[in-house]
Amino acid sequence: MSSSNPPKDFDLNTSFLLWLNQQEHKQNNEEWMLDAFLFFLIKFSRHERIRLDNHYFLHQRFWKGMEDSLKYKLMSRRKKPKDIVLYQFMENVALVEGWIRKEETYAVVTEHGRKFLSLSRKNQWNRILGYIWPDP
Repeated sequence: MSSSNPPKDFDLNTSFLLWLNQQEHKQNNEEWMLDAFLFFLIKFSRHERIRLDNHYFLHQRFWKGMEDSLKYKLMSRRKKPKDIVLYQFMENVALVEGWIRKEETYAVVTEHGRKFLSLSRKNQWNRILGYIWPDP
């Protein structure tokens, strides 16, 4: 697991950056996003398989469980997980890093994902931050 920057072809959604700026005063923990990623991967590793929806995105029930535990209120009747920039970002990073793998109707955590969970918190956080603020 290197500490290099994300692949050059990784698309960071501008809407995500705008949303992220809005979260600055809402979160009382600087590493709230790392906590979300860790929750995401730990939940994956406990369930083994996570069902995909019709859009080949992680099923709404998976995200709903995360929202309930982390006290997020991002989803609604109209706003599905595929429309939420944080969830798009998390899923994309996990796929690019190889922490999860999608199969036909479900996704699984990989050995690479389990190794990420065993890294120090600082290394985990730096890896994720590299996707938001890559080195030049």
